[in-house]
Amino acid sequence: MQAEQTATIDADALRVRVEDALATSEPVFGKFFLARFLDLDITYDDDRQRTRVEVPFADFLCNPQGSLHGGVIATVMDISMGHLCHRYLSTAVTIETQLRFFRPVHGTAYCEGSLLRPGRRLVHLESRLFDEQDRLAAFATGTWHRLDAGSDEASGSATGIPQHLTHDPGEDRARR
Repeated sequence: MQAEQTATIDADALRVRVEDALATSEPVFGKFFLARFLDLDITYDDDRQRTRVEVPFADFLCNPQGSLHGGVIATVMDISMGHLCHRYLSTAVTIETQLRFFRPVHGTAYCEGSLLRPGRRLVHLESRLFDEQDRLAAFATGTWHRLDAGSDEASGSATGIPQHLTHDPGEDRARR
């Protein structure tokens, strides 16, 4: 069993990061609060249609073992896929993500998002996260729903989500 990390969180660094994120965030891609709080550097390779997201290491983003928390990794990988959709196709929302962790990350990491199958409604993507030594640390695949896909005639829903999944039975009782 691995011992828990005994280092304390740098409260001043955390405070500065939160205050900076609050002061500089905007409700737009790349500038929203979470991206600013994680201090992400988001870049694009237009020739290859890829997104690169770098996340600097900080002690307050770690699990008790001192490595980058899996939830932070999942978030950064999700952001890489979302920005990829937004830049090259349209704004989209995550339907599902599968994620595999291969090794702990103890320093600055980056991930690269790429399109696997850019459909008219559903987009299939992948994201690969690399550690500070360029070793593959995590791999994710995702399915996203494009918001420009229009209404889904079969579901009667502008979101493409089947009506039986969004219908609230309580509304029927309230109308009676």
